[in-house]
Amino acid sequence: MSAPNSCMNSGLLLPITLALAGWLLMGSAVSADPALFKEAMELDRQDFIEESIEPWQKFLQTQPEKKLHIFAQIKMGIAYHKTGKFLKARDSARDLAQKYPDHFEVNFHLANMMTTLRQFPEATRAYEKAVQLRPDEGLGYVGLGLSFFGEQKPAPAVKTLRIVRSLFKQQKNVAWHQNVRIMIGQIKGFAAYPPDFAHLWLTNNLKIVRDTFESSVFKAFQESLDL
Repeated sequence: MSAPNSCMNSGLLLPITLALAGWLLMGSAVSADPALFKEAMELDRQDFIEESIEPWQKFLQTQPEKKLHIFAQIKMGIAYHKTGKFLKARDSARDLAQKYPDHFEVNFHLANMMTTLRQFPEATRAYEKAVQLRPDEGLGYVGLGLSFFGEQKPAPAVKTLRIVRSLFKQQKNVAWHQNVRIMIGQIKGFAAYPPDFAHLWLTNNLKIVRDTFESSVFKAFQESLDL
């Protein structure tokens, strides 16, 4: 009678032992996070952008917790983008959005990566999700309006920019209020010309949105992590 019980106990202990071993291995991997994270951040601070990609990749392989995962993968995506690896930047942003579909910075980042490749329908959807998640952040509306214009939809572009112009006025953001007012006038003026006439204008303004996201919106997210 004791043999079956012994076998049963061994059978129960085996998965528990394996689970414990897996947990210990995971703990060992996570213990490497601070060093990898610090290395990537230091390279980024010193403008060794391409060199920062590998430690970001290794850090992400250690399965950091949600906020650090989001921060690190966006940083890696921005590094891909800055070094001309636009398809990798897009794919990384898509993967992150699939994992965290209801996160503001994740959707904003995805939209930014889509506009670089002029994949405006997907960019528009991501910007729309971003402004739904944080309707008080005007920069998302600016990106959305420009993305509509990239889709050759000037009417919703102007409508969206008018919404954010009012928002910037309420927030007493004089600089962006003026910028958006000028954008609206320029979009109306482009109606008399072929669609590709505004190509450079659109490219430059989308770059401003991406740069401002990194220097302002994403920086605020970084500061909230208290790194």
